[in-house]
Amino acid sequence: MNNINKSKTYENVIKEIESRGKNMAILNVFAERAREQGYFTVAQKLDAVARQEREHCRVLYRIMQDGEDIDTLANLIYCAGQLHASAQRLKDSFAVTAREEGFEYICKIMDEISKVDSNTEEEFKTIMSDLKAGKLYRDCKILKWQCLKCGFTSQGAEAPESCPLCASQKGFFCKLKNQ
Repeated sequence: MNNINKSKTYENVIKEIESRGKNMAILNVFAERAREQGYFTVAQKLDAVARQEREHCRVLYRIMQDGEDIDTLANLIYCAGQLHASAQRLKDSFAVTAREEGFEYICKIMDEISKVDSNTEEEFKTIMSDLKAGKLYRDCKILKWQCLKCGFTSQGAEAPESCPLCASQKGFFCKLKNQ
């Protein structure tokens, strides 16, 4: 069997995933705007097409992995790299151009988005480190944990196996910052 990772087909699949990802983001923004304007049936259709684009991305990712889904760590590494590239592009190119053309307010927006991207990249790196070390849901010190589904909080060296409030599994718990 041919190695897809070194093929033009692999490059084409990546381009298609990126294109569909952009489509999905735009569809989500357009659906939100349609809801704001009271066009709920239009928003529903845009949401449905965005879900289809997401599913098409999943199918294409499986092709890249010979039928297997890419694991979460690989996804985080990819996302951190994309955020890094985006932050650099915004800061080093787009913001500079906006400033040169006299669009200072756009330059400031680009700078702020770049900062958000950089902060999120660092958060992903922390999650990757915790995942690799087996510390995503436990730590050596007492931490506060919050259920992402219902907001329940608990304290302990480990996240609860399930949420006592909504019964969600351990995977819904995250460490709270500033402890």
